[in-house]
Amino acid sequence: MRASQVLNFQQAAVSNLRRPWQTFRDGQIWYGITKLGTKRSPLTTKQGNKHYYKGTGSSGYGKLNASGTYIMNWSKVRTYVVPKDLHGTELKALVSPNTPQIYQRVIGYEDGFKSPELAFNSIIDFIEYGENYNDQDLEKNQYLDKIVNPKVVEAEQAENIEVEAKAN
Repeated sequence: MRASQVLNFQQAAVSNLRRPWQTFRDGQIWYGITKLGTKRSPLTTKQGNKHYYKGTGSSGYGKLNASGTYIMNWSKVRTYVVPKDLHGTELKALVSPNTPQIYQRVIGYEDGFKSPELAFNSIIDFIEYGENYNDQDLEKNQYLDKIVNPKVVEAEQAENIEVEAKAN
């Protein structure tokens, strides 16, 4: 009897690679990794080792010295140069140059804007009246926003009542 060739007993190359439990529904072979998409996705801090620090892409502007003060390296600070013929370009500003400047004056608070009493009173006004509780017309007041302590307002009203009582 003549020996048969070994190749006749072997399966085809495609059937050797095919696993019946690893095919897509359309019969396409799945080799364990998907063939679609990029394999060069950006490296995140989760994929690097414990020494990998990605950062934010910004450079440090200086260093801390031994005493803990921050020393600025002014050569690393970014500077933006305005074009020479800025008036000749068609670029428009985000805010109109005709927009009036609004000034604020704090009356009756010791520390001005830093006063905790001012913060407390503004929280109370927000709770009672909502977001737009300031009803001043800035155009009539020449764009001057006065922030007055309620105690000062009450004292002025008491004085006005006394003056009117004496006048009558």
